Parts: sequence; C-alpha cells; structure tokens
Amino acid sequence: NNYKKIKARNMKKLLLSMAIIASAIMSTAQAPTIVTDALNCTVFRDFNTSDEGFSSPSIYSDGNDLSFFWNAAAGAEIESSGFNGLRSTSVISPVFVISTIGSTRIGFKYIVPSGTQYRIRILSAAASSPVEIIATTANGPIYTSFPSTSGNICVLLTDADLTLGRLVRFEFTFKTNPPGDILFDDLSISVLGGPLAITFEGITSRKNSDGSVKVLWNVGEEVNVKGYYLEASSNGTDFSNAGFITAVGKNIYSYDYRGKLSPITYFRVKNIDFDGKYKYSAIIRVYNQQTNLQLQVYPTPATEQVTVEHNIASLNSKITVFSTDGKLVRTVNVDGSTTNTQLNISTLSKGIYILKFNNGNTAIETTKFIKY
Repeated sequence: NNYKKIKARNMKKLLLSMAIIASAIMSTAQAPTIVTDALNCTVFRDFNTSDEGFSSPSIYSDGNDLSFFWNAAAGAEIESSGFNGLRSTSVISPVFVISTIGSTRIGFKYIVPSGTQYRIRILSAAASSPVEIIATTANGPIYTSFPSTSGNICVLLTDADLTLGRLVRFEFTFKTNPPGDILFDDLSISVLGGPLAITFEGITSRKNSDGSVKVLWNVGEEVNVKGYYLEASSNGTDFSNAGFITAVGKNIYSYDYRGKLSPITYFRVKNIDFDGKYKYSAIIRVYNQQTNLQLQVYPTPATEQVTVEHNIASLNSKITVFSTDGKLVRTVNVDGSTTNTQLNISTLSKGIYILKFNNGNTAIETTKFIKY
C-alpha cells in the first residue's frame, strides 16, 4: 500500500511538471514558403573552374535521379544523357549559412528541353537523415514549368524558418520528358561565406531490389582524406568493417552492403586520413521489412535532436509535430524505405509536443516528447 501511495504521488508530480512545461510553450505554427519573382540575382557561383563542391545527384532526392557532371569547356553543370523519356536529375549544394532574416534570393541560368520543370528546396544541414525541408518552391504544384528553353530564374523565397545563421543546403531538381541536355549555371543564393568545410554532410540508406542495402554519404571538402570505411553493427555499439572506398575527390559516395541483416542493423562511416586521424559519421539504422515497430521518440527530454523510430516509410510518409494547443510547428518528409528519422528540435520552445507519423497509406501513429 505504501508503495502504491508513493507511486501515485510521484505520478502526480510528473504530470504537474509536464503541465507546467506545457504552459510555457510559446512556439508558432511553421509558416509556408511564399515564392515571388525577383530581380537582381547576383552570381555567387559561376562553375567556371570547378563544380564548386556541388554534388549530383542529391542523396535526398529521388534514388533514380540522373547525374549532372561539371563541364570545364562550358563552365557549367550539365546532364547530358540525352535520355528519351521521363527523367529527373538533381544537384545539391555544400553547407552554407543563411545571411538574411526570413527570406533568401535564389537564381540560376538554365538551358533545358521544352516542357522541363524545376523544384528548389532549402534543406537543414543540422539533421542527418532524412533531412528537414525548411523552405521549398513546391508549396503549391510540386514542380514549376520553365518559361522558356533558356534564360535565367530569379525568385525570392520568404519563410519564417529561414533564420539568420542557420546551416542549410540548396537542392535543385529537374524533370523533363523530351530528349536533350540540361544545363545549370551561374547560381545566386543569399548566404554568408561558405561552403563550410564539414566532412560529413549527410548519410542515408536505401533498400536495393536484391535485398541488399545501399548506404550513401555526402562529404564536404576532402583534405588529406585517404578513404572511407563502412562499418556495421547488430547492437549499435560493437562495429566491424564492412567495406572500404578510396577517396577520389568527389562529394557523394555509396556502398552496397550485402552482408546478413539483423532485425536492426546499424551503419556508420569512418573517414581515415593519410596521417592516420579519423572521424565518424552519424549512426543510421536499417530494419528488416518484417520488423513491426512501435512509434518511439528518444531521448526525451531532449534539447537539440530526437530520433523517431517508425515502421518502414513509403515515398509519401511524413512526420508532423504539434504543440499541446494544436499548432503545427514542424513538418518533415520521410525518406522511403527508412525506419528512423532524425528530427532537429533546437528551435522549438521548451514544452511537451505531440508527434504524428503518417505512413502515406492512411495509417497514423501518435506519441509525445518533451523539449527541455
């Protein structure tokens, strides 16, 4: 009886503490991106001497995207497959710092086949995989048609989530049907300095059709890097070498892991320098399809980032976060075939939040976490 009384008193104290935290919530709903035509886009990267650290295709876009290649003669990024049929291609920037408050001006020069469409996304560089979409031209139609087959795009993206000093990456995706080259050049973005010399800028995974797992990672500036080890683990603590790739000066690397998958298999990448120094990427988890997960968020309370464990996501899966008074404060699209999502909560006010996972097929799960 005494135990039950103590347990009841402790539960009341916990509920009272949670209520006090909830009353302190001062967050506002995540604002949509307003896209307007703009003028005076000043060239920030001209691609005349290098690819400027841009990666192709983006590891956060469609897994079937074709690649841009830097063309020294043209001084531009060009996708030149000449593929006759529906195709998509994407390119992603290194990490930059937002230098204006609440908006950014984006522009680029293009040459495209007739009927080509484009999408621009600004992605958070703070999360690992999948990344949070901060702003996008796709609030209405997913893609916007080019006004002609050549010219310049100059738009202003206004969004309250574009805060001064925030680390971001810019992703450009193109969809077209007729054959012909796609040229991307003379980029204009409102950023501070950059690119930042951050070694690991993203890590993610995809299931291959043969049951193996493709692990992809994106790196920034390679300085004195010898190569990368992919390491695997069945418990998240004891890792073993699963393969090695020599550094060749590019931005995106991938490795097809064909080993036996545990119910949960953990992956990380270790970069090794020529002088023997090394560092690790974030850890990602891959679940077998047979695993049926209960929606979980950890750690809680948390201050900077939480991990959301969920069932295998489809292409339309998303996570939404609400304050206790029902205001939407965060929306994150979830990469298909993944079972965990890192969520950056550093900008949220202290309090209790309700998190919902929508698997894209009408099933919705709900849980809570505390921002401390």
